[in-house]
Amino acid sequence: MARRATQCDNSALAAAVRSSGLLRLITEMADRIRDKLAAQIFGDGVAAAEMPAGGYRAIYKRLLSYARPYAYPDMVIAAVAMIILSASNGAIPVLMKRAIDGLSNFKDLHAVQILSIEILAVFVLRAVTDFVADYVTGYIGMRMAFDLRAEFNNRVQHLPLSFFHYTATGTLLMRVLTDAQMASSVITTTLFSMIGDSLTLVALVGGIFWMDWKLALIVFVVFPVGVIPVIRVAKRVRRMTRDAQRKLGDVSVILQETAQGCRVVKTFGMEEYESERFRTELRKQLRFIRRVLRISTSTDPIIEVLGALAVVAVLWFGASSVLAGTRSPGTFAAFFAAMLLVYRPFKRIAGANNAIQQGLISGERLFDVIDCQPEILDAPDTIELPRGLHKIEFRNVSFRYNQETEWVLRNINLTINPGEIVALVGMSGGGKSTLADLIPRFYDPWEGGIFIDGIDLRNYSLRSLRAQIAAVAQNTFLFNDTIRANIAYGGPNRSDEEIVAAAKLANAHDFISRLPGGYGTRVGEFGVRLSGGERQRLAIARALLRDSPMLILDEPTSNLDSESELVVQDAIERLMEKRTTLLIAHRLSTVRRADRIMVVVGGRIVEEGTHDELHALEGKYRKLFDLQSGSAPEPESAASPDRIVA
Repeated sequence: MARRATQCDNSALAAAVRSSGLLRLITEMADRIRDKLAAQIFGDGVAAAEMPAGGYRAIYKRLLSYARPYAYPDMVIAAVAMIILSASNGAIPVLMKRAIDGLSNFKDLHAVQILSIEILAVFVLRAVTDFVADYVTGYIGMRMAFDLRAEFNNRVQHLPLSFFHYTATGTLLMRVLTDAQMASSVITTTLFSMIGDSLTLVALVGGIFWMDWKLALIVFVVFPVGVIPVIRVAKRVRRMTRDAQRKLGDVSVILQETAQGCRVVKTFGMEEYESERFRTELRKQLRFIRRVLRISTSTDPIIEVLGALAVVAVLWFGASSVLAGTRSPGTFAAFFAAMLLVYRPFKRIAGANNAIQQGLISGERLFDVIDCQPEILDAPDTIELPRGLHKIEFRNVSFRYNQETEWVLRNINLTINPGEIVALVGMSGGGKSTLADLIPRFYDPWEGGIFIDGIDLRNYSLRSLRAQIAAVAQNTFLFNDTIRANIAYGGPNRSDEEIVAAAKLANAHDFISRLPGGYGTRVGEFGVRLSGGERQRLAIARALLRDSPMLILDEPTSNLDSESELVVQDAIERLMEKRTTLLIAHRLSTVRRADRIMVVVGGRIVEEGTHDELHALEGKYRKLFDLQSGSAPEPESAASPDRIVA
């Protein structure tokens, strides 16, 4: 009777507490703590110099937008699973209270069996919903990472060449692989994990106050204190994570350089040097990671100690009341179990801060690239360039890479008539390749303009312009794919017969046929399994298959021996037929059949004419010719005072 009276008194007190709004007051206090924690996590209060435009809260909202396409049905399923999971967690203490309080009241086995089935059903439901929530949130995170990587790559494909001059490839790989994954985890960690844990907290806290509001107040004296270390750690973890990820990018760059430059490394016997350089960067990165770990892991022990204090306080005050008969054993045991369950999601919420900081920094690094705007953009009223031979004019064109650098080209006036072959010759660094890069609009002139058929180049759409151009460069780039795929890169919809025909015209079919895999042979990274002449012939076959009316040849034979040069030169002769061609060459033997030859020195065209005319002029071209033929007494220095570096 005394125990029943005590339970009635506790129920009355609990009802009074609820009616007086004390539970609402506790909830409001928890909301304020949550808002303060979120402010620290997402950037409020961080020094302006450390924050991106809009703050880290803006980055979080932007990352959140990548989850919107999966709002239905994926997020709905995850939300329903989390709600059911939270309810099942909240039911565990209630079932425990019923089991302990009712042990002495059960008169038959049937009642025990019913309670046992209820407990089993709750735990099975808890396991199923936990699996569904984890699976769906993991899937959404994977899809978000997929979307981030796709958008990142799409932006990289449209960035200007100048971007790649100042950005290491290893850094880009680090961002698209690691940063995309970590950025997507911000949403799966906060939107799902933190919300799921928060729902569990709400269910358990509600159960705690329903069972015993006095002991609940003791627990919630400790709860606000546990938030303080999380708030203090947030800003430091974010700053240190940025440095650690930057160092990891440096490690990626070194590994990529040593892999691509393995021939140079081995030639100079620098294997040990590169190994030590890599280890040095690893040690630097390790020091940053250790600092992050030291700071980020400090929250868990603090929360554990605070949780232990709460347990001791509950045991101290609760056990005496049970022994005195003023509190039922079932209520005390259920409260104790609920309290232990509360600290698990609270600890996960506090620990999620570390993943959030890393993810926000990763999101910042991703958006730094995604937000880069292409320097070359189509005007709103662009027109399509029709296929065919066209007249190209440079009118007073001057160019430099930015305002801080010297002029690369000055006052270039050049006309290339339809079907004409125009050659550019001169010492290295004179601006020849830069001049050629202006035609496909890799860059735009700073002064003057380039015109096709009398219309400014910028009035044509980029796609239609570049569709008219094929190029063969000095350093041939081949993809790590089959020979067939590399040739077909110039015309992906072409048949095998057309690919073979292009290879024959490029004098490549014979050596391809001798390979074990024929056209299905993989060439390796950068085409390392082929010789220089073979790579060059594949590049010519690629240009032939593209069949563009405008052709740019940039030193196509400079790295070849005499025998390979003859074979490649024969293929080039076929390639230039019936095309408007701009030919850049150091070897003057390559340019003899050009209709006109331009001598470029210091970013200016200083001489113009045919080979015979320029040879008779006894100017710059004659000096270059005599230098290569061995009749010049002394070469002209490339470092003349008026030289402008390309």
